Amino acid sequence: MSRIRIIIAIAVAKLLICLSRLLGNQGTDFPGRIARIIDPHILEKLAANVKEEIYIITGTNGKTTTTNMIARILEEKGYSFVHNQAGANMITGITTAFIKEADILGKKAFAYALLETDEAYVPLLLKEITPRVVLITNFFRDQLDRFGELDKTISLIKDAVRDTEVELVLNADDPLVVHFHNDTGLHCWYYGFEDTDYDVFEGEESREGRFCVFCGAELQYERFHYAQLGKFQCLNCGSHNPRRNFTGHDLHMSPEIRFAVNNLDIYSPYLGFYNAYNILAAVSVAKLVGIQDDIIQRAIASYKPQAGRMEQFQIGDQKAIQILVKNPTGLNQALAALINDPPSKALFFALNDNTADGRDVSWIWDAQVETLTSPNAGVSSITCSGLRSGDAALRFKYAGFDEELIRVEDELEAGITACLSTEAEIYYFLCTYTALFPIRKILSRLARKARGKTMGNIFNEKLTARGE
Repeated sequence: MSRIRIIIAIAVAKLLICLSRLLGNQGTDFPGRIARIIDPHILEKLAANVKEEIYIITGTNGKTTTTNMIARILEEKGYSFVHNQAGANMITGITTAFIKEADILGKKAFAYALLETDEAYVPLLLKEITPRVVLITNFFRDQLDRFGELDKTISLIKDAVRDTEVELVLNADDPLVVHFHNDTGLHCWYYGFEDTDYDVFEGEESREGRFCVFCGAELQYERFHYAQLGKFQCLNCGSHNPRRNFTGHDLHMSPEIRFAVNNLDIYSPYLGFYNAYNILAAVSVAKLVGIQDDIIQRAIASYKPQAGRMEQFQIGDQKAIQILVKNPTGLNQALAALINDPPSKALFFALNDNTADGRDVSWIWDAQVETLTSPNAGVSSITCSGLRSGDAALRFKYAGFDEELIRVEDELEAGITACLSTEAEIYYFLCTYTALFPIRKILSRLARKARGKTMGNIFNEKLTARGE
């Protein structure tokens, strides 16, 4: 009966995946939800087919990009693996990812599983699978109406991994992450950056990790990489950054990223310090897996941004870049990458307040939007869209932008069209989560349409040249 149950669950879920995609949806959540109703133990059964190791990647920012980069490295090596690539990081989406790769009998084996996991779902996931490694990227204030205070989220994960045999890969520059070893006793690997030319010495951003997690005294920083990530110590109890196992050094962003990890030279076409951290985390895991340096280098250099994480679209002669933003730190880093990109640019910002976005959009006032008003930023126009387009426009107005530069278009497609109709060398599309895939779908369609016109013009030119 158990075997019949899992076969039915897989068959139904695979059919739902196909139907969902035919309707133009992602097909990442609902199939897994139905499969778990048919067979509540399906994830546990399919995870047993992973022959080497399971890796869980969690944290506030960067988990999708980090996981996708690790996947690219494993792909370059030739390993088979399960991966929730589309970023559906709740338990139902992870179940769908396993079903998508499974055979109808649920017996297909894989070497690895890479599972990006929503912070709140780590405890539920660990009840059904046994990972070797849990990587934690960082902790920032995010969706307080959904998760509650940040220390609650951190405690959920600590309680979940305590008394297990997992190994932790931790960001050595985040004071909210590094204490996991003391509180869990687990073996930890640490990654982080040496001093960089991009560091600041004054804390300008809102920072969650102001106080020591051990004694409550205010932390003293020698330098900040960004937000609360940096070189810190507590003068009261002596806590400080742990010794790194994987060190990023000689960072250059021009605007592409170049640096070394333990003297291994790394190049990436990605932009922004926060993506340098994602790359460092991915390389750290790859080194733990034992993958050769040249494979890591090729994979990172050839990795193309996906799923709206600095994903690029070519719409005729217009270059568009889509970036997901969901909290003040993420928005600050997206804006920093935008500013460091020299060409003149048009900015589109879609702000939604659906449940998956977080109902409270006041976080946009904590971000340093004012940095965009600098002449060096090169922002020629701003289009605000989404359910809370008015709130976004008001934020840009109070940041100091001329009202004539700000346009409000509630509907996404109208807003995208308006943005692309302005003069700029590059177009940046920033959005919250529930606008991510609708915008991506529109930009993809526009890119395909532009390619079709180009191919049609080439065909007509050939016919004309032949006198037909």
